[in-house]
Amino acid sequence: MKEVKKQMNYLNAKEVLPEELFKEIQKYAGGNLLYVPLAEEKEKTWGEVSGQKQYYRKRNRMLQNKYMYGVSVEELAKEYSLSRETVKKIVYEKQGREELRFTPGVQSAKEYNDNGLLEEWIHTYLLFERKNKAFSDGLYLENRYYLGPLAMPLSMFVRSSGPEEGIKWQVHPVVFEEHVNAWREKIRANQILPPVIVGYADSEFEINCNNPLFEALVREGVTYFPVIMWTTKRSDYDDFVKKYAPYTEFVLK
Repeated sequence: MKEVKKQMNYLNAKEVLPEELFKEIQKYAGGNLLYVPLAEEKEKTWGEVSGQKQYYRKRNRMLQNKYMYGVSVEELAKEYSLSRETVKKIVYEKQGREELRFTPGVQSAKEYNDNGLLEEWIHTYLLFERKNKAFSDGLYLENRYYLGPLAMPLSMFVRSSGPEEGIKWQVHPVVFEEHVNAWREKIRANQILPPVIVGYADSEFEINCNNPLFEALVREGVTYFPVIMWTTKRSDYDDFVKKYAPYTEFVLK
């Protein structure tokens, strides 16, 4: 049988591509021949099958949030191994088109969750509001499962940090009371509050972030409050959902 070879059509990229796209490609492949395959599975958008689309969406959201908090274009380009032009395109153009904005409160966490970006809300909050890079870096070490914000009874939890002897993370009594009182003032002033972040493993809870806020809520007589749950194992996630199904309704509608 005679072999039939597919005819390759060569086009001048400058004549068929938008100017900005042409300049971007020219940086990486100037003077070289590129093969552009035909689009397959037209009913599916780019990256939908492989997960690349969601990956870039999540990455770009973190770029935008970090830029909002003052991280420079140069720093972001180095951290994410991108060109300065690409970073500018992400933080300038996309930031203006999307309405989703980060604030350190429950409503913002809810909106991020509704957009499939709860993890990005958590890391932005930890990095820039709590200044807890160690916790953020630790969460990135493995794939995690996140759920929330959920309205849960505070009686289910116990602090993991405070002035008590034998507590997991001991804090000086004066420092702890200062933080608790600062949160109590915000509660009384009806200010925006963040959710409490709680880990779940082997059927046990651990408050990982905002222990002073938790203590302030208890002292102010608050019984239910929004919580973000996270687990490392899928089995723990399934166990939590099974045992605490009544609380898996999002706190805000």
